[in-house]
Amino acid sequence: MAPEKNINEQNKRLEQMDYNPSEDIFKREKHISLDGDGNPILDEEFDDDKIDKGLDIPGAEDDDEMEEIGEEDEENNYWSLSDNEDDHEEENDDVLT
Repeated sequence: MAPEKNINEQNKRLEQMDYNPSEDIFKREKHISLDGDGNPILDEEFDDDKIDKGLDIPGAEDDDEMEEIGEEDEENNYWSLSDNEDDHEEENDDVLT
């Protein structure tokens, strides 16, 4: 009788397959997070959702606490301020009204 059809032989092979969970190589490996493209994230402390995205903008960290709760006043940051002489309104002369 072939071992595949012999229940006792199958059970004996299953018992031999048992292993100690501490020997499981997958449980001993350090977990590595992956980004959306499947690439490893090596620096998990880096917060890619920050407004400055790691750029060196002076004073960007001063309002981080307000950013976390969604209360940042982006319009009054110096890089967002416009000169008052230019109204930044675009006029489309080619649009028919």
